[in-house]
Amino acid sequence: MDTMQTEVHTALNGTGYTTDYQFPQGERTFPSITFYEADNSVDTRADGSEYLTAVSYIVDLWAATPETTAAMALTVDTALAALGLSRTFSTDLYEQDTKIHHKSMRYRGVIHIAEQKIYQ
Repeated sequence: MDTMQTEVHTALNGTGYTTDYQFPQGERTFPSITFYEADNSVDTRADGSEYLTAVSYIVDLWAATPETTAAMALTVDTALAALGLSRTFSTDLYEQDTKIHHKSMRYRGVIHIAEQKIYQ
């Protein structure tokens, strides 16, 4: 079993936006990012051991306008693609009760455990 949570968090922090794991910590500021690991499963076993680990991450973008979430999405996509993760889903949402624009994005990759390489 392997994970990329630290690398994903570091990459998202590098975008310049406030980034929190799963839920905002403290007072919410906008624009901001939340993320979490949605899947971590065995992809391939060899000689009785896990050889490849499949991982997926959900990244949520929060802002006052859809234009801001669109700009954030480009920055996030570039940062996570640099790690070797591929975007598998993206959708715009609007939180009617809070009047906040929300974009949800999903990324996946396959980690070669011994070589610490990412495959898509």
